[in-house]
Amino acid sequence: MGTIMTIQGEVEGKDLGIVDYHEHLYFDAPPWLLREDLDFRLNDVEKSAQELRSWMDAGGKTIIEMSAIDFGRNIHSTKQVADLVPDANVIVITGFNKPYFCDQSVWQANESDLIHQCIQDIVEGIDGTGIKAGIMKGGTGYNTFNDYDQKLMRIAAKVQVETDVPIITHTEAGTMGFEQVEFLNSHGVEPHRVCLSHLDRNPDFWEHQRIAQTGAYLGYDCPGKSKYGPDEWRIDLLKRLIAAGFGQQILLGNDLGRPSYWRSYGGGPGLDFILTRFVPRLLSQGIDQHIIDEILINNPRRFLTGA
Repeated sequence: MGTIMTIQGEVEGKDLGIVDYHEHLYFDAPPWLLREDLDFRLNDVEKSAQELRSWMDAGGKTIIEMSAIDFGRNIHSTKQVADLVPDANVIVITGFNKPYFCDQSVWQANESDLIHQCIQDIVEGIDGTGIKAGIMKGGTGYNTFNDYDQKLMRIAAKVQVETDVPIITHTEAGTMGFEQVEFLNSHGVEPHRVCLSHLDRNPDFWEHQRIAQTGAYLGYDCPGKSKYGPDEWRIDLLKRLIAAGFGQQILLGNDLGRPSYWRSYGGGPGLDFILTRFVPRLLSQGIDQHIIDEILINNPRRFLTGA
């Protein structure tokens, strides 16, 4: 069944349980970003651990911490959060989120050096800790696939081909997902090793269907965020994709990258929203439990282990 690397070491696919495919537990947002928006100060170990426990109590088991190099990844503090909730499998990543977050050093650096850095994170460990990344990340801007976007995606592709870790991408507002899969595939990445994040920001069934037809995974991570549209849109989209035969390519997460999304920081909907509120709604609207188990357990296991 294969294994996946976590902060705690390698975990068998059969032991991953319910997976939140896209999350943030702790990061040190770049100073310039905090000057623009203080609602990126997700940097309290105790509060993050408290929220992670609530998610575990709701049935969660494996969480993917998606804070990338350019978004203020802090492996030491993330490990402190994981150590306070030792029953949780925490997977950490390497790579870059999107051009908007990258400083000039990324654009000035040789591509080969950045690829080497990411491979080191996967093979030897991050920042001298010995904690190995289990996921590669790349991303693009809003409706763009320019030289900056392509550099980040090329790095992701070359690292994936070299190490065989899966790729989770950032799509800005759900755009350029199909183009990402095509580009990665042209650089040797098999589509079933790719998951596109934030697609429910752009709930366009035709677009999602053509992405699914490539074999890539579709990541939905906006349930409970009404500012991105009502959950009714997401549920209708899920039902159509399931009816079209793509139910085994859907992953769910929360993507709570702002403290205002966390109850432990005084906000909401909270890390356990999908398990305690969204899943019951899916059941009440006719999606069977075995399909929900596919989405929460079996699909992420296949994606993460390369099955």
